Amino acid sequence: MKVGTDGVLLGAWAPITKAKTVLDIGTGSGLIALMLAQRAPQVERIDGIELDEDAALQARENAQQSQWSSLIHIYHHDIYQYAQQAPTRYDLIVSNPPYLSRRLHAVTKSASKPLYENIDP
Repeated sequence: MKVGTDGVLLGAWAPITKAKTVLDIGTGSGLIALMLAQRAPQVERIDGIELDEDAALQARENAQQSQWSSLIHIYHHDIYQYAQQAPTRYDLIVSNPPYLSRRLHAVTKSASKPLYENIDP
């Protein structure tokens, strides 16, 4: 899986100084989760959610081979299903979705409600 500049910038610039729990939606290879773990020693948990099974496997392997293997948890799930059973609330949610112009669609307010219920103010 390729690493893009946008993912590197998000991992480097996301405002993580106060976060203890982080959700990475569409984690891909796990790059952003790994970068956030490296930048923020106060973080207690990073959950990466990935719809693509091969990418989730790669992210899990990358996390397990890192020094943050006990901190980063990778799940192969659809985000909407995951949000209904999330194990925790999150201080920070990041996402670097792929740009797929032919597959863009609007998300209804009711469909995104479970995501907002898992964000701490």
